[in-house]
Amino acid sequence: MKRKSGLVLLLLVSMGFGHAQSLTTNETKVVLIVKGASEGISQIALFNTFEKIKGNGILEKYPNCQFYIGLLRGSYELNDNNVAPLIGSTIIMYTDQPYLSSNRILQSTRFIPGDQLSLGSGSAKVISNKKGELILETQ
Repeated sequence: MKRKSGLVLLLLVSMGFGHAQSLTTNETKVVLIVKGASEGISQIALFNTFEKIKGNGILEKYPNCQFYIGLLRGSYELNDNNVAPLIGSTIIMYTDQPYLSSNRILQSTRFIPGDQLSLGSGSAKVISNKKGELILETQ
């Protein structure tokens, strides 16, 4: 009996590692990663996970990237520490002060409500662009 329950437990645990985890939140702190001179967000990571990568490790893992702090409201999938917001989620990107650098790659002032922005493998619509705050809704 112990052996059967152990095998069942092992099977359930191994199934959990192969799939993305879907979560819903009122508000989660994230890091938005902008690669090179692109006009979009290439990746989103959970802030707590991102903080665990120390100093130069971040720059080695994400070369030629700029980082911005943000908040995610709504549903998202988490797969290998990458956040994929589901349709209808809201992202607030704080564009005034890039994280870990003073250089700004993404020029948020050029975005107006209604503009489309790439967001990893998806896209987002600009809802509002006020001083230092770019508000996006995933499409």
